[in-house]
Amino acid sequence: MRAWGFILLLAVSVQAAPVSFKGEIAPLLRTQCQSCHGARDSKGDFRVDSYSELMRALEDEPARVLPGKGGDSRLYQLLSTADADERMPQKSVALPAKTIALVKRWIDEGAKFDGADPKATLAQVIPARTHAAAPKVYGRNMPITALAFSPDGSLLATGGLREIILWNTEDGKMVRRIPSMAQRTFALAWHPNGRTIFAGGGIPGELGEVRAFTPEGKLLAVLHRAGDVVLDVQLDANATRLAVGDADNLITLYDPTEFSILRQIDNHSDWVMALAFSPDGKHLASASRDRTAKIFELKSGGVISTYGGHQTPVQGVAFRGDGKVVFSTDRAGAIHVWKAGLADIAGKRFGAEKISQISNLGRDQYKLHLHGNALLSHGSDGSARLFQAKDRKPMRAFAHASGWLMSAAWHVKSRRLATGAHDGSVCLWDAETGKLLRRLDALPR
Repeated sequence: MRAWGFILLLAVSVQAAPVSFKGEIAPLLRTQCQSCHGARDSKGDFRVDSYSELMRALEDEPARVLPGKGGDSRLYQLLSTADADERMPQKSVALPAKTIALVKRWIDEGAKFDGADPKATLAQVIPARTHAAAPKVYGRNMPITALAFSPDGSLLATGGLREIILWNTEDGKMVRRIPSMAQRTFALAWHPNGRTIFAGGGIPGELGEVRAFTPEGKLLAVLHRAGDVVLDVQLDANATRLAVGDADNLITLYDPTEFSILRQIDNHSDWVMALAFSPDGKHLASASRDRTAKIFELKSGGVISTYGGHQTPVQGVAFRGDGKVVFSTDRAGAIHVWKAGLADIAGKRFGAEKISQISNLGRDQYKLHLHGNALLSHGSDGSARLFQAKDRKPMRAFAHASGWLMSAAWHVKSRRLATGAHDGSVCLWDAETGKLLRRLDALPR
C-alpha cells in the first residue's frame, strides 16, 4: 500500500506541474497566432506578440485572458469555437484538442508569466535550443556555405560546424568563434548598424533556425524555428525587414529590431532557396526547388508574378537596379533574365516574360548578388563571374577552386568580394581588378 501511495503521489505531482508560458504557450502563440496578431498586423487590435500585449485589455472591454477563468477567456473561446470564420488560427484547421486544453489549463492556473520581461517579444522569451559544441579543430574539410562582411568591411563572418567564425579581413587572422549555432549555417546577414548578425541554418530534415548574435558572440534571440533548415536570410535596403526562406517551403518576414513576425507567405510547393528585395522595398523575389521564381507584393503578401521557365531547381534570384528586370539561376548552369511584370495585386498582372539568358556557366549556379550594374554568380566549376546587369556582358572572373563555390559576399565600399569553397577555403578579391588579395583556411586546424 505504501508503494502504491508513493506512485499515486508521484503521478499527482507530475500532473500538477504548472504550464510554462515561455516553454509551452509562447512557442504556440508565435507559430500559430503572431503572424496575424503582431505589432504591425494586429487583426481586431488583438496582439499576442508579447505577454503584456496578450494580457492587455482594450478600452471598455475585458481582457482577452482572465486569469483563473479559462472558459470565460476570449483567447480560449477563439481557439475552441466551431465557427471557422471566427476561430484562431484563421483560414486554417483547428488546433489539436490537447493544445487548446493546454492553453485553458494555463489560464485556469492563473495565466502566469515565467520569463524575465513581460514586455519582451515572444522570440526573446522562448528558451533557445542548446546545441552541441563546435569542434576545437576540424579534422576534415567542410564547405563554406555562408559569408557576410561587417558594414565597415573590417570583419568577415563565415559559417562553420555549429558555429560562426569572424576573421580580420586585413591580416586574415581569426578574431572570434561564436558558438551555439545548429549543425549547419546556410545564410548570414549583417545589420547595417553593425550590432547584429543574423544566421540561418539548422539540422537537415530536423530543425531550422535563425539566430541573432552580437559581433561579440552574445545571443540576442532565436527568431525563426522550422521543421527543416533555413536556406536564406535577407535584409531590405533600409534594414526594416528580414526575409527568411526555409525548407518548409515558407517565406517569413520579421522585424529585425523587435524580432517579431510581420508576415508569412506560403506559396511555394518546395524549398525556398533564395530571396531578394526589390530596390524600392515593395516587392520580394524568391527562388524555389519547385522550379519557379516568384515575385510577391509585400503589403499584401500576394504573388503578382510567377516565372516557370526553369527546368531544374531555382537557386538564386536578384532584381536589377531599376526593379523592372529579375535574374534567376538554376542547377542547369544558366541565368534567366525576365521582366518582373510588377503590378498591383488587384491588377492581376503576371507578365514574367523571358528577355534573354546567360549560358555556358558551370552547373549548379548558386545565389546571385547584384550591386549597381554588376551581377555576381558562382557555381560548381570553382569560379565566380561578374556580368553587367544592363547588357549581360561578362566583366571578369574569379578562379577560386577546383570544386564548388558555395557562397559569396560583396563589400561595395571597399570594392572587395569574398568567395567560399567546398574545401573550406575563403578568398578575398579586388572586385574591380580581379586580383586575389588573400586566401585563408576558414576552419580552425
